Amino acid sequence: MTSITTALPMTPNQSIGELDLVHLPILPATATIREAARHMQRHDQDAAFITKGTQHGVITSSDIRDALALDLKGVETPVAEITSWNLVVVSPDISLLKAFLLMDRRGLKRVAVGRSGNLLGSLEWHRLLSLLTHHPILAIEHVRDASSLDELARSFKHRECLVRTLLDRGVRIDHLGRLLQELDRKIFQKVAAFVAPPDIHSHLCILMLGSEGRGEQLVASDQDNALVADDSLTPREVERFATAFASALLDLGYPPCPGNVMMNHPAWNGSVASFLARIRSWIDDPTPENLLHLAVFFDARPIAGNFDLFWSLRRNYFGHLPQDQGFHARFAMPTLAFATPLGFFHRFIVEKGSQQGRIDLKKGGIFPIVHGVRSLALERRLKDPNTRRRIQGLVRLGVLEPSFAKDLLEAFAFFLHLRLRTRMENAGLPLSDARAPSDHVSLDTLGRIDREHLRHGLVRVDHFKELINHHFQLRMLQ
Repeated sequence: MTSITTALPMTPNQSIGELDLVHLPILPATATIREAARHMQRHDQDAAFITKGTQHGVITSSDIRDALALDLKGVETPVAEITSWNLVVVSPDISLLKAFLLMDRRGLKRVAVGRSGNLLGSLEWHRLLSLLTHHPILAIEHVRDASSLDELARSFKHRECLVRTLLDRGVRIDHLGRLLQELDRKIFQKVAAFVAPPDIHSHLCILMLGSEGRGEQLVASDQDNALVADDSLTPREVERFATAFASALLDLGYPPCPGNVMMNHPAWNGSVASFLARIRSWIDDPTPENLLHLAVFFDARPIAGNFDLFWSLRRNYFGHLPQDQGFHARFAMPTLAFATPLGFFHRFIVEKGSQQGRIDLKKGGIFPIVHGVRSLALERRLKDPNTRRRIQGLVRLGVLEPSFAKDLLEAFAFFLHLRLRTRMENAGLPLSDARAPSDHVSLDTLGRIDREHLRHGLVRVDHFKELINHHFQLRMLQ
């Protein structure tokens, strides 16, 4: 059987079109079982693609065996009768990482690779894994196989190594974010299964919030989560689950959230009705603290349990949002909270005191982009919480010019990459250590090219602040 091989080491960024794909025979739905078996034997394959108009399916040697031996079908039976028509066809342009996440999420054993309706080959799960055998991406597999919290803790300890290795291999920062979000999602699902019986899971929904919900928390810096339950669970049952879940995450190594945005705190757990009442109170009384709570919830993503509880809550959330400019202006105001660390002639303005010679990447660059984009997305009721995809959505709606959005995305990716690299260079401190000056980068450690990238990125942030200021007329509130 043909194997998928490549002469060079593969990285998650590379497209599956660069692989030596398995070329399965392609047969019409009118072909017989006998003809399919002969073609599979001739091509030395254990499967074949079946086409019927624009529809694609697959049969395997196991399907043929079962049809003949168990269902007593004849060899002249059309293969359409035993074909699995739920074949997923992916573009050859998608990356190994996206293929891995897709197949893992859906439990697929193989996908077809095609373009414009033409099938180019097959990519099988075990062969994709064989390409990544020595790759820390398999941490997801280890989490899935964990049978206790102790085993899960051992898997979690490899998270830091995963981040370091992938960054060293040049994995794009947005790809790294998606992978870590998927890893955390599986960890949270495992923890939920360990701390409560299965019959409870259909009555609650676990949410990732903030940077975790956006898929932009590249290190396990703190917990940001919430718990929504239906009316069948008592407040005591909800509290018991929330306490056990948060405690288990602490044991694994997820630090507590300094702002108490965790499900074991009253503001972040409860029934759909109580949560909705809380959200409405935040909207009706838009104090800075309440607007912060709204921003955190707007970044929510469901990751375990009954997702319908979250969808219902979000529909009501959007339905209760006011349309007036004043509300959205107050929501957007924190975008301008921190000065961009650039002076005349775009010279860097560094901090003094304990952070002498450093620049705060979060306040100076990351937060203004995240919250400015979030404010525009809230105004347009965009549902995807990821900053990158929010920017792409705003381009589709004509809110942002494509060229400006491209510059903003490049700046955002550079800031995230530089912050992560800085955290890794904090000698003697683990990535999860909340005391590490992780958001501050020393200019003395940057080469000329990185300094220029930082300068250009901060210039783009300034331009974006001007856009937000003008769009929401924030000068009227200042």
